[in-house]
Amino acid sequence: MVATFLAAQGARTAAGPASQVVQPPPTPSPPKADTTAGKPGGAPADKQGKTKAVKAKADKAKPGERTAKEKAAAAAKPAEKALAERKPARVVGLPAPVAQALANKKVVVLFFFQDAADDDATGKAVNSLRDIRGVRIFRDGIANLAKYRAVTAGLGVAQAPAVVVVGRDRNAQLLEGFVDEATLTQITVDAR
Repeated sequence: MVATFLAAQGARTAAGPASQVVQPPPTPSPPKADTTAGKPGGAPADKQGKTKAVKAKADKAKPGERTAKEKAAAAAKPAEKALAERKPARVVGLPAPVAQALANKKVVVLFFFQDAADDDATGKAVNSLRDIRGVRIFRDGIANLAKYRAVTAGLGVAQAPAVVVVGRDRNAQLLEGFVDEATLTQITVDAR
């Protein structure tokens, strides 16, 4: 073992000092981009190779023409308008007009009926809500309750007439049986 140590020491002293560290060869750096327009002493170029003078000339429009920036801005406006006018995605379990009203942050009143005396009286109370701003009213037979399952699923509608008031905060309140005009108006106003 001592022989191995001495042999290693002798090899190291023959090669040079023991504190020398072998450095890896330097890695080549990527070539630098030419910052001139191809002429010695020329103006600096951008990433596309255009000089500032060429870019300035391109940005200036002739009388009656638009600059590239103006053309780009004009092209973006129809896209922004289309996004703003885009209809909300179809909601499964709701008719499209109801989904649209909810998307527009309206108070939605759903009136489910089955053509009985209580239904007529409650229907008149529901009709009185038409004058309240920001309220949308939808009427349908109790047999079509499944079309509105996105709103009515957790409410447990068991009879008609039934009125469901959905506030702007998406909280729904169920009123079953006859509901008078004053009570329904107060609940609807509170939902705004």
